[in-house]
This record gives sequence, structure tokens and C-alpha cells, in this order.
Amino acid sequence: MKMRLFTGVVGAAMLLAPLIAADSPKAKSDTHNQRQDSDMQRAIAFEHYKDLAAARQARREEKHPSVSYNNADRSVDQADPGPGRQLVKPKK
Repeated sequence: MKMRLFTGVVGAAMLLAPLIAADSPKAKSDTHNQRQDSDMQRAIAFEHYKDLAAARQARREEKHPSVSYNNADRSVDQADPGPGRQLVKPKK
């Protein structure tokens, strides 16, 4: 009698163990959503700090420009071919 009772309790425990140990789907999705929310918040904060750094750099460049675009000489001097091989016109 005791053996049948013990076997029944152990069998019931083995059948119900997966149901007891399983998490509810909502708990799993809440954990996933919290992790996704924290990742999203970190990404938004990163973009915010990147924008702040770009604005700060633009203010610095406005006060002290590192590049001057006013003195560029882009004219080509035809008399001086520059370094390298000189091209010879073919004779007809």
C-alpha cells in the first residue's frame, strides 16, 4: 500500500514538474521587453551625446576655423606642365 502511494506521488510530481518549473509567457516577454527597452534607451542616449559633440565641434570651428577656403589657387598654368613626362603632339 505504501509503495503504491509513494509511486503515485512520485509519478504525479514527475508529470507536473514541467508545469511548475515553466515560466509564464508574459514573464519571459517582460524580461525581453525590458532588455530591449534598456538597449533602445542606451542607443538613444548615444545618439543624443553624438549630436551634442557635433554641435560642440561646430561651435569650436565657428570660433577658430581650422581650414580656410578663401586662399585656394585652382588655376592651371599652361606654360608649366608640372612634374612627370611631357606629352608631345604627334606629327601628321
